[in-house]
Amino acid sequence: MEKMKKGDLAEFKKNYKSPYKGEIIISMGTCGIAAGGDAVYKLFESEMKEKGLENVKLKKTGCLGMCFCEPNLIVKLDGMPDILYGNVDERLARLIMNEHLTKKRIINFNTIFMPTDDIGRKIFKD
Repeated sequence: MEKMKKGDLAEFKKNYKSPYKGEIIISMGTCGIAAGGDAVYKLFESEMKEKGLENVKLKKTGCLGMCFCEPNLIVKLDGMPDILYGNVDERLARLIMNEHLTKKRIINFNTIFMPTDDIGRKIFKD
């Protein structure tokens, strides 16, 4: 394998096209698991497979530092802001699956963080 030269990584990143149109990141630190994060992960895993959502990547992560709202998860979809949902139980997980992932509608409750214009991202259409 040839050694990389200065600028090769930047060029690779510029040309890289991910096969995924989004990702679900579920907090699976000890507090997340204790609060039921493993059940939420398993539900997403089976529901995404059943609905044929192969273009959305399901990932586990460690603690996000948001222990007060565990289990929590981040939804990242192309063309939408990244959303952090908290206190996600199986009922809310199904709602996120059916509304946010499938219909691209953000759920307004249990939303812990949603970027706004004041942090430099215009996410709402005029």
